[in-house]
Parts: sequence; C-alpha cells; structure tokens
Amino acid sequence: MNQKELGEVVEIMLDIMPGNISDKEIVVIMINFIIQKKRANHWQIINAEIEEGLVEYLISQVEDEISKHGINKAVQAADNFLGRIVNGAG
Repeated sequence: MNQKELGEVVEIMLDIMPGNISDKEIVVIMINFIIQKKRANHWQIINAEIEEGLVEYLISQVEDEISKHGINKAVQAADNFLGRIVNGAG
C-alpha cells in the first residue's frame, strides 16, 4: 500500500467514524487492526513509530501556537503604534 492509498483509506475511516468516538473505542479499533494483520509481535516497533508521530504532531502544534501568538503580538503592537499616530499621541 502506498502513501496515497493509505491516505484514501484513512479518509474513508474518518468519514464513517462517529464524531463522538471515545478514546477507549479508538484503542479497540487499533488493537483489532494489529491482531487482524498479525502484527502483535511487532508491537514495540509500532509503538515507537506511533510515539514518534505523536511527538512530531505535538511539537508542530506548539510551534503553530507560538507562531500565532507571536504574530498576534506583532499585529497588536503595529495597531497600537498606528493608533497613536492617527490619534496624534505619537
């Protein structure tokens, strides 16, 4: 299975998965995938890959939040500066 096919499968799964699925239900699905594909003996590798992917995702979320905060601060500072010029308080 190539990356495109995998993406298509994930899209289908996300479309049919209920929006209010619980963490426990996600775990059951993942365990079933691992068992059905006879990969239980590969758990250490699978777990390491999942952890790596989650860490990368969490880091990107933090970086995005920092970036947004920094941009918002810069925009606010510019607005304040321009407001002082417009209002003659400059």
